[in-house]
Amino acid sequence: MPCRSPLVPLARLAAKAGLAALLCGASGCAGPNVEASGSVAADGRFFFFAPKYAGQERGNGVSLVAEPQLQAKTEDGEHTLTLRPFYRLDPTDEKRSHADVRQASYRLSLEHFEAGAGAGTFTWGVLESHRPTDVMNQTDFVEAVDGSAKLGQPYGEIGWIGESTAFRVYYLPYFRERTFQGVRGRPRFPSAIDTDNALFATKNRQWEPSAAGRFTWNAGDLDLGVGVFTGLGREPAFVAELTTGQVAPRYDRTHQASIDAQYTLGAFTFKAEGFARLWSSRLRATGGGGAGVDYTLFKLVGEADLSFAAEYLVDWRPADAPITFFDHDAFGGMRLAINDTASTEITAGAVVDVLDGATFGRAQASRRIGEHWRVSVGGSLFLGPSEKLEGSFRRDDYAQGRIAYFF
Repeated sequence: MPCRSPLVPLARLAAKAGLAALLCGASGCAGPNVEASGSVAADGRFFFFAPKYAGQERGNGVSLVAEPQLQAKTEDGEHTLTLRPFYRLDPTDEKRSHADVRQASYRLSLEHFEAGAGAGTFTWGVLESHRPTDVMNQTDFVEAVDGSAKLGQPYGEIGWIGESTAFRVYYLPYFRERTFQGVRGRPRFPSAIDTDNALFATKNRQWEPSAAGRFTWNAGDLDLGVGVFTGLGREPAFVAELTTGQVAPRYDRTHQASIDAQYTLGAFTFKAEGFARLWSSRLRATGGGGAGVDYTLFKLVGEADLSFAAEYLVDWRPADAPITFFDHDAFGGMRLAINDTASTEITAGAVVDVLDGATFGRAQASRRIGEHWRVSVGGSLFLGPSEKLEGSFRRDDYAQGRIAYFF
């Protein structure tokens, strides 16, 4: 049985990256500049209601997070070695206590050529609320149920970089499984997901390779991206195990083509992205995407900027395909940046299903204290019909505070 731990392939690729850096030093590269940065933080959560499901804990408590980064770069900028691990220690949910390597990579950058290997995070798409075309990295679901947190993806990359265009090709040798909350965790689905018995549509399981390519073009105020992907899809379907009754994730083959565009016109920014996908061994067609607009009032009061965003998301997929929260949803949000010396910001937004009113809402205010500290407070709200998967979180509204030290 192949090793199930994601840290093994990440460590191997990180070792290869370190070897490349040593070879660079042996061949007389310009001396490296080494920079250490990152953060450590304490996150406190308070849930307003008692838990909904058997085995869940109340969940109030403080978890600790560390995300340091070490980067070494030669003076000519041609060689870069980056290491960025992540660790969370949670007092309630053993599955939320987890470690990951967000990035452990070596990158070679020449005039029009780039190459890289190791583990990293890559972002496709332009929308604020949800990026349906973003398929490279697996979601770290215990960190953010909205899909905004990603696990590090082992990769190899080569690319050609022009003045206004770029083309990159990726080889992804190892598949990362999605993280899910444990029995005691919140918020979670009615049944804790059995990640120990995940199902795969390929015999190689996690070692099934994937590939991707992306072309980007910038023409002044217009940014355009076109991507393709083939391999195991990052979104799981859920299958009830007949012998135990537990629910396990199943990962099927996915072939996707996507496009995203962003155009800036004064205070307005227009955004759109969409994808066409062939899913499963039967190559069933699905598609989706979204569009939106941002508007910013610059220097509304003093130096403060106030931005508004409105988006609409659609997704067409059969009932037995992996479930998405964003199938016919509208998003509205705002961001107030005070632009003071403390970098004070206030953000708020909500995604609402236009058919049944299922809602994810979130608000946060943050402010820097001194040179190294940042404090933030906020909360998340979940509303929705109990029969929908989003309704699983209806009693999981919570307030959260964070104090972080940056170095």
